[in-house]
Amino acid sequence: MNRRKQPLQTASHATQKKSRRVKISKTLAPPLMAHLGYQGARHLHPQRLPTKSAEKTVSVRLLDLGNETIENLQKIAETIKRLMVPGLRLKAIPENLMDRLVLLEKLDLSNNQLSDGSLPESMKRLEHLVELNLNTNKFTKVPPALKKLKSLSRLDLSENSIDNLNGLEKLRRIQILVVDNNKLSSVFKEVCHLKRLEILRCRNNSIKDIGVEIRQMKQLRDLDISNNKLSILPTDVLLLPGLETLNASRNKITKIPAFNIKLHNRHWVSEVDLSDNQITVFPGHLLRMTEKLDLSSNQIKILNMNAMKELERNPNQELVVDDNPLVFPPAEITGQNAILAFIQEARLNTPVYRGMKILVIGSHKSGKSSLIQSMVDNQGRLAEDLNESVAGIDLYDLIYDCEMKVKSEETGKMVKEVRPLQLCLWDFCGHPYYEFPHYLFFEQPSVALLTFNMKEFTPEKFNEMIGCWLDWMIAKTNSLKVVLVGTQCDKMSKEKIKDVKAEVKKQMTEFKNYHESILNERINDISQKSEISPTLTERMFSYRKLLIFTDTFTVQSDVIATSSAEFIGFEQLRKSIELIAKDENQFPPTPDYNLPLVLHKVKTFWVDVENYLDEKSNSMVVPIMPWDEYVEEVTTKFGMKKQIKDITQYLHVTGKVLWFSSAPVLSDYVFIRPAWLFELLRNIYRHDFEEKVDFGIDDTYKQMGFSQTRFERNKKELLQHGVMDKDFLRAILGYLIPPDMKENFNFLLDILLKGFKIGYPAAKKSKEMTYNFSPEIENIENVSKILIPWLRKTEEPEEIISLWQDRNDRERVAALLRFPKYIPPGLFELLCVGAQKTERHNLTFKAHWSNGILARHNKIDAILMISHEFGPKGRGACLKYELRGDSPDPVYYPTRPAAMWTILLPLLQDFEEIIKSFKGVLVERQMLCKFCREPSFLGEWNTPKETQNLPEKVCEACGEKVDTDTLVQQREEKRDGISMKSLFSCKLKFLVKCYFSVCLYTVMIILFDRIVLSVIFLICNI
Repeated sequence: MNRRKQPLQTASHATQKKSRRVKISKTLAPPLMAHLGYQGARHLHPQRLPTKSAEKTVSVRLLDLGNETIENLQKIAETIKRLMVPGLRLKAIPENLMDRLVLLEKLDLSNNQLSDGSLPESMKRLEHLVELNLNTNKFTKVPPALKKLKSLSRLDLSENSIDNLNGLEKLRRIQILVVDNNKLSSVFKEVCHLKRLEILRCRNNSIKDIGVEIRQMKQLRDLDISNNKLSILPTDVLLLPGLETLNASRNKITKIPAFNIKLHNRHWVSEVDLSDNQITVFPGHLLRMTEKLDLSSNQIKILNMNAMKELERNPNQELVVDDNPLVFPPAEITGQNAILAFIQEARLNTPVYRGMKILVIGSHKSGKSSLIQSMVDNQGRLAEDLNESVAGIDLYDLIYDCEMKVKSEETGKMVKEVRPLQLCLWDFCGHPYYEFPHYLFFEQPSVALLTFNMKEFTPEKFNEMIGCWLDWMIAKTNSLKVVLVGTQCDKMSKEKIKDVKAEVKKQMTEFKNYHESILNERINDISQKSEISPTLTERMFSYRKLLIFTDTFTVQSDVIATSSAEFIGFEQLRKSIELIAKDENQFPPTPDYNLPLVLHKVKTFWVDVENYLDEKSNSMVVPIMPWDEYVEEVTTKFGMKKQIKDITQYLHVTGKVLWFSSAPVLSDYVFIRPAWLFELLRNIYRHDFEEKVDFGIDDTYKQMGFSQTRFERNKKELLQHGVMDKDFLRAILGYLIPPDMKENFNFLLDILLKGFKIGYPAAKKSKEMTYNFSPEIENIENVSKILIPWLRKTEEPEEIISLWQDRNDRERVAALLRFPKYIPPGLFELLCVGAQKTERHNLTFKAHWSNGILARHNKIDAILMISHEFGPKGRGACLKYELRGDSPDPVYYPTRPAAMWTILLPLLQDFEEIIKSFKGVLVERQMLCKFCREPSFLGEWNTPKETQNLPEKVCEACGEKVDTDTLVQQREEKRDGISMKSLFSCKLKFLVKCYFSVCLYTVMIILFDRIVLSVIFLICNI
């Protein structure tokens, strides 16, 4: 076992010596009264008081406290900075001892018999006192006299009988506090307000737990809590941002809770000592954050192979596991190098089986994090608003030993075999803020645990707690296997639990019936028509397809009741997960990818690729690889180019990498460290941005030249307008991508804008407090600001309302997209980002507010408004595209509907492309009557032929005959001609207008001349 780090030397740690009695001969020498130290001297020297030396006395050690000694001390008191009065068996400190010690910085009263009330009131005069040593006395509480010592930064109260630390709240400057060997049962609640505390020693007490208050102690770097009665070491201790050394040895700790360690921004702890405890499960995750981990003298039997990879990567790390009943590796394998060699060899010979990804979702504060941590730790654990779980997505790993029947390769008979089921848990924050950004991670088959608080459940809250989440999932995919998990069942009676389960099952049936009734009603309406047009045929087909899609969406309606506090229901949950994993029909192979089944062997070289990418991800600043580069590197090293897509898809579905194979643009990249991407998105989309993003927390803002004023201005701009300054984004992501790596940042920004479509470039107008929503941007480096539609919550500007109303009587074309049941969050925002593509749509954005945009076409005289609004009670919604003529002379040269369709059709095609990724969404396409403005007509842009042959249609709402060119696009050949004409429409209109003006002017001149001549002729005749 390696030598442990020597603890901080304090008086309580040194061997206390009894005061030596010196016999003084009355005839040979005068008595020694004190030891004195002079300014500049290194040692104390025995001297009589008062001293006759001309040097300035700064240190005094008294050997008695007689009146004569105190009087002589006062004569040199004005220069004394250090006073030591240890080991004199004092029961009280004389009141006049502290008189005139105005410069005293250090006071040692250790190894006496001082008790409560023995410190004089005169101590309050020690305004410069920095260090006070009161160890080895008889105090039972913190002396009240300390409250006045405003400069005190080092305090030693060890070796007393103190049972609480009340009274330290006034000592705001304390940096070192030693309370070893007392009778304390609680410490952190009393000292959490000491914001400057760096070193805390509280060993040999009776402390049973560490509360959440320790989170406030952000400056703590050295904590010794050894030899107490702790059974749990909370993650809050290990996540302290300044922690360097932790000694929690000689306690009763049985397990170290799992928690997320961000590899890209981890804080390294020099040493963690957990020796002499009762830990049974190897806390391998600590190897990701500590340079030395001492786990000696515990009950650990198995060292996890994957966790030990950290030691292979970092040869300077040290792991001590002496005196444990190890089975793997065997006990005879000793020494770190030998253990690593054994594990490396074992890894080569151990088969790997396909694991499974589990998505844990549910309403905010429904108990997801507590559920996950209890699953991972295999014991009850409550996570009260842990910082790691309040935003975005967090990752956890879990392994179940799963017993299953397999065919023996030797005998061909079915035999029982235990295989490791590797689970990758994704903890989704349930705040509504994340409904859009989290959608991207739902495109592949997975298990979903849908949690809800059973205690608060009522039939009226079904949609809020369960129904809306089912809609959210169904809209995106039917590949999820959903398990309903109720939490906090320990707070309910057995009868109440039974009632809730029954009610949920009933509501689930009604939910499914309601969904089917909506579709069946529409199918019947179409079937009863005498004639069914191609558009109606297509619509009926889509309804039937939706019925099949939702019918294959699997939900386990029997609720699993759990309690993280009492660790109830977790065995049933485990069995449910294992049952899904063993069922070969749950995640079968697909035509596109040839993947092994869950719990079946994975090819060896696939595992080699996984290990290689894991190693590579830790060395990359931006762990993103372009697809072509990824394929080249992997196939060059491992070969098998034909299997590269299968390998990558396997890594994706098991949560090892992210490859969005079906997403445009994003399919061109492989994200080889998912946790990094989650952290990136967490910093852009977070519901608590105003609270968590602070100028004083991170030095990156100062490094990039941000002042407090500029920081607050950019932060306000984002919160109020949804506009992110590019440099502000660089600073926010500074710990992920160093600010000096501009090329890497621009590479990432390009992916965010084009792949994730988080927003589009904008620019602030210099003289106005407004924005240019369509600035001319040559490349990504020229981007100055980014408008993020999901964050934009502004109202529609008054001038836009007026502009739109002024064109109320112009020619118009309007399409309506109705979502009777559910609209995917973020759909409108994606459409806005897509419409901003100038090269495709030729639009200049004039305004963008929370639920709408207004844009002008650059070549056709028309303005466009895209808007959306929710239905009554939040159920359903609609999106509207409306184009109105914007000709400067609408009477003589109005903008024709045919020209408007050349603008509208590409936008609707964009919608159709996006909605393909939401296979479970019911959407109805309609066109508005230009007279009554009701959605009286079918939206037939996907099947336009029938209506294109008709000159007009009758509106069922108002009875007016409506030209079909406002309802459907022109035929292809006509549309091409119109498109070409529209390019020159403005010039053509101008030339025609000039021609007619000249002709009119000429006619008027001729008429005028004739009239004048006629008048003259008449006058002459008269």
